[in-house]
Amino acid sequence: MKDQTVTVVGGGPVGVLIALALARKGLDITVIEADSSPNLSPRAIVYLHPLLPDFAALGILDDMVARGHLDHEGFNMHLVSLGEVLSAPNTLLEGISPTPFNVHMGQGELVTLVMEHLARMSNVSVLWGTTIDGLEQDDAGVTLTLRSGDTVSTHRTGWVVGADGGRSVVREHIGGKLEGFTWDERFVAINLHHDFRADGFFSSNLYVHPTLPAVIAQINKAGLWRTTYQEDESLPEETLESRVHEYLGALLGPDASYEVDAFRPYRMHQRLSTKLREGRVVLAGDAAHLTNPTGGLGLTTGIYDTFALAEVLPAVIGGTAGEDALDRYAADRSRVFNEISSPMASHLKRIVYGHLAPEELREMTEPMRQAMETVESKTAMLLGLDGVRSPSLLS
Repeated sequence: MKDQTVTVVGGGPVGVLIALALARKGLDITVIEADSSPNLSPRAIVYLHPLLPDFAALGILDDMVARGHLDHEGFNMHLVSLGEVLSAPNTLLEGISPTPFNVHMGQGELVTLVMEHLARMSNVSVLWGTTIDGLEQDDAGVTLTLRSGDTVSTHRTGWVVGADGGRSVVREHIGGKLEGFTWDERFVAINLHHDFRADGFFSSNLYVHPTLPAVIAQINKAGLWRTTYQEDESLPEETLESRVHEYLGALLGPDASYEVDAFRPYRMHQRLSTKLREGRVVLAGDAAHLTNPTGGLGLTTGIYDTFALAEVLPAVIGGTAGEDALDRYAADRSRVFNEISSPMASHLKRIVYGHLAPEELREMTEPMRQAMETVESKTAMLLGLDGVRSPSLLS
């Protein structure tokens, strides 16, 4: 019998979702996470409507709906210099989709929620505060060298999923290299309390402003919002807090009332690993590919990795598919990143943060403007958000 144990390295959203999906198919799962608890710093927050039926199948959608903010307003792009707002509400999907809404919640909150489900499963164990010092594989399985504090141990497993982020140790051990480029700017994500709806914003907004561009979205039912702006990467991080307040004062007005809950700077990349699979080790999420988050395509693409791998890996382990199915997984997720996720995220970043002259902005957004002309075209655009899903990779 083939070894049915899988070790998932990385306890972020992609890692815990893979762990849950594989555990629900009867595999024995170990999750290894370097941090001692879920990371609650400002990160991804939007889970698009085509993902939600898959979350329902995993048994977590009801909890997400209960804890998160439901976004029925969908796509909204504010073209300030043109005096336009392009909108396609999710309510257009009523009667078409079983989930005509997006769910907003911090990715740390999602990880906490999924971990609660994993804790109730007898075939799952989680090792917090643990890192990978070594990885060796043979025809029968993989041996990991683990470090927890001063303690070093070995862990034997049948398969490894590397979901340990952009600085993936698993990727390094299989010889994968991130190819692509890093943007010259940094993003600054701010969690804050402010009445953005009084300022004319929706649940999710691409705010294309000549001098104050941002992505603005409501995070939860308690009125916490996210504002993400862009700044020159050469600016010193030690003075970031003062610039956060300068930006918010300019965006909201000098007399506006707001309370900053947290903020986080981060670099942006368009990079793909040269390997997504080596033997019994596969990569997913940011370990496999990195994209700037404009449009929410970073985490979304990683979650679709989860669904593809949850189909393929149990079939390989169970003997109903050959290991070449894992090669198809690697090839198709690379295709999706190169052909869809990275180009679309880069295009949206240029629109939102590119400080384009009005005529160039009008030209670049003309396809979106045309997509807003009829109910049918708006609906087609919303349904098209499922385009980063892989087809079945078992045939």
